[in-house]
Amino acid sequence: MPIEFKGGNTGYTLGVEEELLIVDAATGELVPKIEDIMSRLPQDLLESVSYELFQSVLEIKTSVCENVAEAERQLRGLRSRVNSWAAACDASLAAAGTHPFSLYKEQKVTDQDRYRLVMETLRWIAEREVIFGQHVHVCVPGPEEAIHAHNRLSEHAPLLLALSANSPFWQGFDTGFESARVKIFENFPRSGLPPAFPDYEAFEGYVDLMVESGAMFDYTFCWWDVRPHPKIGTIELRILDTQIGLSPAIALTALTQCLVARSLQETDNVPKGPYDRELALENKWRASRHGMNAAFYDAASKATIPAPDMARNLVEELQPYSQDLGCENELQGVLEIVEGGTGSRRQREVYERSGDFLDVVAFLIEGMRPALAGEQS
Repeated sequence: MPIEFKGGNTGYTLGVEEELLIVDAATGELVPKIEDIMSRLPQDLLESVSYELFQSVLEIKTSVCENVAEAERQLRGLRSRVNSWAAACDASLAAAGTHPFSLYKEQKVTDQDRYRLVMETLRWIAEREVIFGQHVHVCVPGPEEAIHAHNRLSEHAPLLLALSANSPFWQGFDTGFESARVKIFENFPRSGLPPAFPDYEAFEGYVDLMVESGAMFDYTFCWWDVRPHPKIGTIELRILDTQIGLSPAIALTALTQCLVARSLQETDNVPKGPYDRELALENKWRASRHGMNAAFYDAASKATIPAPDMARNLVEELQPYSQDLGCENELQGVLEIVEGGTGSRRQREVYERSGDFLDVVAFLIEGMRPALAGEQS
């Protein structure tokens, strides 16, 4: 059955979603406060805050933004205002891909039909999914453009993951991974790197088959790292860990927007057609395990390239697109991640100094505060 793609936007407008931890400010534990917070939010905030699978998770989301600067302003305001309402409920918000020590078996499921269905269907797999990600939507003109962007973003997904890595700890131990979040989530069906679709018709055929087989109700039950979102006319990047501060979140948003814009330009150096999924899977493994210490194999040059070098080269290549999109300064923030370290590295530094996971949670809470004061984070 055809899936209408509501595209038509040629300006690469965008939206950003962040899943945040709701924690007790004293104990650092995740707390089921989403209902309390939602009940207190003023009307103008309700459309920008939503539930997730567990009651200790809260999602903030921008409206459609004309550019990355607007997305930054909206996220800054949302982080600040929603954090204030969480404080009124004796809770704090924090940002990371996983909570360092709270146990998944102690989390309460949000009482909504979709989430009850997920839990009934997936049981233990869903029970463990106490994870937090950043999603970036970029509007594209139509369905075939969405598939082209889908393939090109999927090629770069391992590097995007390495740059965003912010989940080294889980259940009270160091996992040895830079992004444990993606390894936890890959146990979901229809997750991880997506199929390498040759065209939009192939995507429609996949969805039809899964619906006919009873695997899902619609394409929103495809939880891939990258997916077309026909209902709102976007390509959606879903692989990123939630970032501690606002600056890296915005840098990754700018990088995503520029990659989509470049993918749809008729240039000789942009690949066409399906991406090499098997190679991307290997590179993604390296990213989740080693983060920015990974080295990725590049088939075009037949070389293994350290992640920092690949990131620097990509920022340079994307400069013309960042200038056209008005996000040149924000894209440069990617280099700050390369030089200053990812969230995972910074979390480990905190833990190495004190040996106390509560200090890590305090650091994650504190990481929200520069944005609250209108400063760079």
